[in-house]
Amino acid sequence: MKILLLVLAMFLTPLAWAEPAQKAECAGEVPPVQNVAQKADDLAQIAARFSAVQTIHSRFTQEKHMALLTEPVVSEGVFSFEKSPARIRWEYQKPFKNGFILDGSSAYRLEEGKKTPVKGVMARNIAAQMLVWLSFDLQTLSKTYAITVFEGGVRLKPLSGKNKMLEEISVWFAADNPQALSKIQMTEPGGDYTVLSFTETQINKPLAEGTFK
Repeated sequence: MKILLLVLAMFLTPLAWAEPAQKAECAGEVPPVQNVAQKADDLAQIAARFSAVQTIHSRFTQEKHMALLTEPVVSEGVFSFEKSPARIRWEYQKPFKNGFILDGSSAYRLEEGKKTPVKGVMARNIAAQMLVWLSFDLQTLSKTYAITVFEGGVRLKPLSGKNKMLEEISVWFAADNPQALSKIQMTEPGGDYTVLSFTETQINKPLAEGTFK
């Protein structure tokens, strides 16, 4: 379940980063905040862009950087999102085939393409939080995170006493598509961090039949 929660922080929808931030990405660093004032109009524009997103399909690469390892743990896969009805498919393809499907209030574990129901309140909570991210619901996010804007993206820091699992989340928007994300970096309190990079992102395109089956 920890993987699912990390995905929430990252995934919030197709992400991509602007060129000015790319040099820092390789070193696990994040760009300096250029707009500490958090202009309301900037955030409103971002929210408006993502509110128009109905479907997403993208490839992703996940790199888990840990102090105990000399090399990052790398995984690759694809994900699909449909806003209405609310459905998400997050599937790792390398080095192992697994993942999950969220379909309304129902959750399923994927193992070698086979679905297994996951029961409980946590599954419904994950689905609800994922939708907040994917729609970039600023009103809800601001209750949990302090949001600042930098050139090409936003940074979210958990408010005091909340979401201690992560120190901060940096999100970069795609330079060629403001409705898509190119990357998300999630930094943990101990210094370990996870980077999600998105490629071949398609916004508001018909999803393949059977995507959520």
